[in-house]
Amino acid sequence: MTMVNLEIRALNFRWNRRTNITLPSRMMAEGNDELESLSPEVRRAPEVLSLRAQIYSKLKKWDLLQIVAKQLALDDVENPHWQILWASATRRADCLEAARLILLTAVERHPQSAIMHYNLACYECQLGDVEVAKARLRHAFKVDAKLRASALDDEDLRPLWDSLGE
Repeated sequence: MTMVNLEIRALNFRWNRRTNITLPSRMMAEGNDELESLSPEVRRAPEVLSLRAQIYSKLKKWDLLQIVAKQLALDDVENPHWQILWASATRRADCLEAARLILLTAVERHPQSAIMHYNLACYECQLGDVEVAKARLRHAFKVDAKLRASALDDEDLRPLWDSLGE
């Protein structure tokens, strides 16, 4: 086992002990400091980037999360989670249209990802294209009917629900 692998395993052990409970922001920042102390080679490892993504998400550091999630998405294009996280962070750090473009590209690779279609429906709704949002939402529900419950209370879909009363 290489020194890099040993360093990652030790970090994962320490981190897993911490993440079994909800940590205050101060401790998340300390965790980030710990990641910064790792060698540059280890800091680029997917396991470390994943931990960093958790920290930045908890701390609502969207610009940093956007950078990390983009790297994870580019390194692991088969995992739709990273594409969704990248889009979500981009929405908050940059703009809705940029987030939409990320998911439009990703959904071509993952056409059966219900959550991608659902998020695209939310983005389309917020951008004013309710008809496209309806089609995306129908597809998302066809793939995963459990998303219906979330949609009822999702503020991003409010324009769609409001349009039904017109």
